[in-house]
Amino acid sequence: MGHHGDTAGQWPLVARLWNQLASPLRPVEADLAPVRDALKAWCADHSGLAPRGLILGVTPELYHLPWPDPARVKAVDRTPEMIAHVWPGDPAQVLRADWRDLPLEASSVDIAVCDGGLHLLDYPSGQAGLFRQLADIVAPEGLVILRLFTPPAAAESVDTVLAALFDGAIRDLNCLKLRLGMALQASPESGVALDVIWRTLHDAAGGWPGLATRLGWHIDHLSAIDAYRDSPARYYFVSETAVMAMGCNDTEGTFERTGRHVPEYVMGAQCPTLVLRRTRESPRQARERIARGR
Repeated sequence: MGHHGDTAGQWPLVARLWNQLASPLRPVEADLAPVRDALKAWCADHSGLAPRGLILGVTPELYHLPWPDPARVKAVDRTPEMIAHVWPGDPAQVLRADWRDLPLEASSVDIAVCDGGLHLLDYPSGQAGLFRQLADIVAPEGLVILRLFTPPAAAESVDTVLAALFDGAIRDLNCLKLRLGMALQASPESGVALDVIWRTLHDAAGGWPGLATRLGWHIDHLSAIDAYRDSPARYYFVSETAVMAMGCNDTEGTFERTGRHVPEYVMGAQCPTLVLRRTRESPRQARERIARGR
């Protein structure tokens, strides 16, 4: 899961709780396989070259992919605690910057990857801004690979999610966070506040010890949701169709989708991985080229 957005108060705590996160909030082999395949295919098409990689966030699983030259891989994150406690590589490889305003040259990235991070940016401006940034920094024939968290086609009500929880039909907190967050979101534009997720669950459960006993969950696992308490952060869950519109249409055709993978694990339908390839220059690059030609 990536990290970004205006979540300064939440992420130091998340860094300390990182090892408690699991699928679908952290990538597993079913999520990494399409990224590994895309990396292998890019290398096959560019014989002898090691791709210049960019990881949005500090996801360890993405760093540990078989990059031909890990030294050519950078990450970008804004939180020192995430860099210090979660990033497994050299801290010098991590840029402390906003994803939407990266200190990188045009066409300086061959493969950009983000695991579950798009929803951390507001919609539509923040997410569209990221795609415009990627359109500028990704090189021709370069790839953008994103695992998304998308709302279900048929929206669930909060009562439905809570009933499933109390019936023992939700496997763990990782699934609960996504299902409850998506049910609470009125629209992608408004998103959902993390504190609202926490309060909804707390009000329904009446406290963690009783709920943990009822569900058979370890109290430490359940109480990890306290990272959401009083958090000012919001998540913005957007449909795959909307993501494709931002990635392809809003960048005037800079990218085309060349791959799509839906994992078979629990909630996999909400966690598709998209592979986008840069097929033409970005609108900004076109304007700059025209200006240079004058």
